[in-house]
Amino acid sequence: MDARETIKKAEKLIEKSQLGDDDKHFMIVALYFHGHVCPAMPAAFRAGRVALRKLGIERERDSVSKVYVETGHHQAAGCFADGVQVATGCTFGKDNIFKTNYGKWAFTLVDEKNRAVRVTVKPEVMEGNFSSAFIEERKKGILPSKVNPEFALKVFEATLARKEEDFFKVSEIFNYPIEEKKVESCFYAVRCQACGELVAENYIRYKRGKLLCIPCSGYDS
Repeated sequence: MDARETIKKAEKLIEKSQLGDDDKHFMIVALYFHGHVCPAMPAAFRAGRVALRKLGIERERDSVSKVYVETGHHQAAGCFADGVQVATGCTFGKDNIFKTNYGKWAFTLVDEKNRAVRVTVKPEVMEGNFSSAFIEERKKGILPSKVNPEFALKVFEATLARKEEDFFKVSEIFNYPIEEKKVESCFYAVRCQACGELVAENYIRYKRGKLLCIPCSGYDS
């Protein structure tokens, strides 16, 4: 069974699950966006939907709500961040999700009124995942899309079936003051006078009388 077949089987598991119709729809989106079957992405997706319901807000369409996801770099089950993005609508493209690099499977969702909720996967759940056959395969260097489909689908199905109260620790709503300077989006672009490619105006650098993109300028940023 190749990765695409495994994803198809996971999709059927979603459709048969006890999740609500809206959650099923977006989890299938998350599954295809993520690209392989694993336990961390669906766990994060379900956590993201819990956070939205706790705050009583809808999935973000613009860039009003923000997420501070606590995963880091080179972290097992870093797939968590993908599930949070699709569930909440806060994405790296919208520039309203930020990594704190704490190495945890947790995040804080903040709405436009600075009301916030923090959701974390319970330690015993993550410890169970880390002792699974799926993770044992990953420890051997096997890519997640190449893990034995039986192992991948087993942890995926278990993630769908787990009760929320057994799965997550959800904080009470609290105030999350965000002190940041409001910067307007740039809607203007300039051609780099070296490579000729179009660059957002706020990323143009001026060097020796020329307007240059960052790579052509030689500057780090």
